[in-house]
Amino acid sequence: MREIMMSECSELLINNEYIVSQPFSRSCFDIIAKKKNSKFLIKILKNIDSLSVKQSSALLKISNLLNATPLLIGSRTRNYPMEEGVVYERHSIKSITYNTFEQYLKGAPPMVYAGRGGFFVNIDGTELRRIREELNISVGELADFANVSRKTIYKYEQNMANPSVEVAIKIEEYLDSPLINCMELSASNLKENPKNTEDTKNKNDAKINKTNEENEFKSLVMNILNELGFNLTETEKAPFDVVAEKYKVKQKYEEEPRYNPLLLTNIEENDNAEIRKKAMIVNQISNILNSYSLMILENSSNDMGNIKTLSFKELEKMDDAFDLMDYLLDSNKNKK
Repeated sequence: MREIMMSECSELLINNEYIVSQPFSRSCFDIIAKKKNSKFLIKILKNIDSLSVKQSSALLKISNLLNATPLLIGSRTRNYPMEEGVVYERHSIKSITYNTFEQYLKGAPPMVYAGRGGFFVNIDGTELRRIREELNISVGELADFANVSRKTIYKYEQNMANPSVEVAIKIEEYLDSPLINCMELSASNLKENPKNTEDTKNKNDAKINKTNEENEFKSLVMNILNELGFNLTETEKAPFDVVAEKYKVKQKYEEEPRYNPLLLTNIEENDNAEIRKKAMIVNQISNILNSYSLMILENSSNDMGNIKTLSFKELEKMDDAFDLMDYLLDSNKNKK
């Protein structure tokens, strides 16, 4: 069932001119899709309540790093089938059905969201008050027709509360004016300000020290990347191990519009078929996102085609982040 849903979702995105990755397994997301400035990280589950806190935390973290919209697509909650045209939310991630997503991509976004106690809509409180006063309708008169208190109407007008679907329809009917806003799927609270370099370095140091016991080689590589001047974020439940950014690199390479200085880095001690398959997936993601991918191995490896690799010794010889970015840029040009 889940595999069918993933296949249908991929086909839907492709038909709407998105560049779509192949589905992933054992990851916090199943599909990455991009169309111009629109990017989705999609998790597909039959029952949306089966999304764990750990999965959602990893999905939100990676979505923030990639400036993408996390989205959960399902068909039911724990107890009931999901309603069409309704936005649900699980662990801060918005969730809709396949059909609702299809309508969204066609330009018809949902207008209803599920909350405690029923289904609600977002209304424009400022517009509500303007129209009410323009029609010379009192708060009490509107409250009586909508069967709510005057205090509730005041809250609507101050954008402190949202009405249920039934109440919103009554208000629109009485004022003879549309007030309901469409729901946005993007999560505005994902945005974060760029970290201060020194603060980021301290946080990176803390993360690296924490992982020393878990994977000594990975920690050594992360230490070198950190010393080269990259801002590092370690990922969980993702095809890549580390996302490495260098903000100043963006200025140097801004004349290269096809790429941005984002490394989706795999760190492995040994080279085998499974690792190469994983690296190919990361390479595909980097192509979709117009970024770089890199696999760092303990020892040098045989040619991997389009997969860019570095041995640990080669990484140690790099002088700074610009040196590593030059290596990746030259590798891309040579493969064209």
